[in-house]
Amino acid sequence: MERASRLTSFALRLGLAPFALYALLTIPSLLPRWGASGIGLLLLIAWLGLAGVAWPLARGRSGGLWPLLVGTAVALRLGAVLLVIGRVASVGDAATYPALARGLLAGQGLVFHDTLLRIDFLALYPPAYPLLLAGLGAAGGVTLAVVWSSNVALDLLAAWLLARIGTRLGRPETGRAAAWLLAIWPPFVLAAPFAQKESLLLALVLGFVLTVLRVAGRKPGWRDAAAAGVPAALIALTQPGLAFFPALIAIALLPEIGWARTWRLGVRALPVAVLVMLPWWFRNLLLLHRFVPLTLTGGIGLWIGNNPEATGNWMPLPAAWAGMDELTISNRAAAAAKAWIAANPADFVRLSLTKLVRALGVEQFALVRLSVLSPAPPAAVFAALLPLCQGGLALLLGGVTAGLGRVRDSAGVRLALAALVQIALFGVWFEFGERHRYMLMPFLLLVAAEILAALPERRTVQPISATQPGSSASEDSSR
Repeated sequence: MERASRLTSFALRLGLAPFALYALLTIPSLLPRWGASGIGLLLLIAWLGLAGVAWPLARGRSGGLWPLLVGTAVALRLGAVLLVIGRVASVGDAATYPALARGLLAGQGLVFHDTLLRIDFLALYPPAYPLLLAGLGAAGGVTLAVVWSSNVALDLLAAWLLARIGTRLGRPETGRAAAWLLAIWPPFVLAAPFAQKESLLLALVLGFVLTVLRVAGRKPGWRDAAAAGVPAALIALTQPGLAFFPALIAIALLPEIGWARTWRLGVRALPVAVLVMLPWWFRNLLLLHRFVPLTLTGGIGLWIGNNPEATGNWMPLPAAWAGMDELTISNRAAAAAKAWIAANPADFVRLSLTKLVRALGVEQFALVRLSVLSPAPPAAVFAALLPLCQGGLALLLGGVTAGLGRVRDSAGVRLALAALVQIALFGVWFEFGERHRYMLMPFLLLVAAEILAALPERRTVQPISATQPGSSASEDSSR
C-alpha cells in the first residue's frame, strides 16, 4: 500500500510539473493582452491572506467556518456581479444558455438558432443546465439575478460536498480547508454572474464522489444506486465529454470501497442512470429519427479541436456548411477533422499538446468572458484581475507539485489523477479549453489542503520555569 501511495503521488507530481512550470513562465506572454497592474498584485496578496484561513482549518481549528465561508463567498460574488451590471453577453455560453432556457419557457423546445449557418440545432447543447435555468426562471424570467443566485447556491453546495468528502475520508479538517479554498477560488468567483454549466457540473461530480464513499463498509442498496445513478446520468447530460468520468472516479476510490462494493453499486446504478436519460433519448429519436445518446457535438467538437486554425476554443463553423441539417454537419465536421489528422499527424500531436498545456497552465477564461461583454469593462479591470487568476493557478500548481511528497495514501491524489486521465482519454482531442479542466480543481484543492495539514507546526522555545526542577535557578539556589 505504501509503495502504491508513493507511485500515485509521483504520477500526479510528474503530471502536474510541466503545467506548473508553464503557468509561471507564461505570465509575461499574457501581459501584452491584459496589462500589468500594481493593484492586481495587491489584490493577489489580499487573496492569499484570505486563502491563509485554510491553514488553521487544515489544523483542525474550524469554529464558525460555515457562516464565514457563506458570507465571504457571497460577498466576493457580489463584487463580481458589479463587473457585469449594465453589460450584455452576446456570444458564448453566457448568451446561449439563457436563450435556450427562454426558448424552453416559450414552448419552442431545446433549440439553438444558428444565424450564420441558417439552421436550428436540436441536439447541439446538452439539456440539464438549460432545464435548470428554465425551471428557476419560470416565475420571473431568466435574469441576471436568477443566473447569479443559482451559481452562488451551486458553488456553496459544491463547497459543502467537498467538506463532507473530507469527513468521509477520515480527514474532516482537510475537507473544510479545501471547501474554503473552493469557495474563494478566483475564476469560480468571477464566473458567478455568467450562465455557465460548470457550477452545476462541479456539484454533480462532488455529489457522485460523496455517494460512492458512503457505501464504504456496507453493501450498497437500491437507495445508494439511485443516489449514484442520478448524478452520473446528469453529469453526462450536462457535459457529454465527461460521460465516463464517474467510472474513473469509482476506480480511483477502489481502496476505500473495494471491488465487490464498487461492482454491486455500478450494476445497480446503471439502470437508474438509463431511466434518467430515457426522456432525452426518446426526444432525440422523435425529432432526429435516430438514436442520439447525448448530443451531436462529437463531430463538431472534433473539428473545432483539429483543423488548421484550431486553438482548442470554440470557433465558428465554415460558412460553406450553411443550410445543411445538423446530422450532415456533424458528419461533415468529423470527416474533415479525421482527414486533417491523417494528413498532418505531426501537427495533430503538436496541437493536442499545445491545447493540453494551455488549458492546464493558463487561467484567463474569466477575463476572456468579461472582454466579450458589450460594453467591455475598462482595461484596468483586466490588468487587476490577471494576477488573481494566473497567479493563483501558478501558486496552486507549484505548491501541489512541490508538496506532494508529504501526502501518503490520499484519495485526493487518486481523484486528481482520475481527472487527468479523463482529460487525456476523452478531452484533449476535441474542443478543449480551460473550462474543460475545471472538474480537476476541487481535487487539486483537496490535495493542497492535505499538504497544508502535513506541514510541520512552527515550534516555539518555551522558557524554563524558575521553580521547575533541574532549572538553572534551582541549581543556583542549591549551591
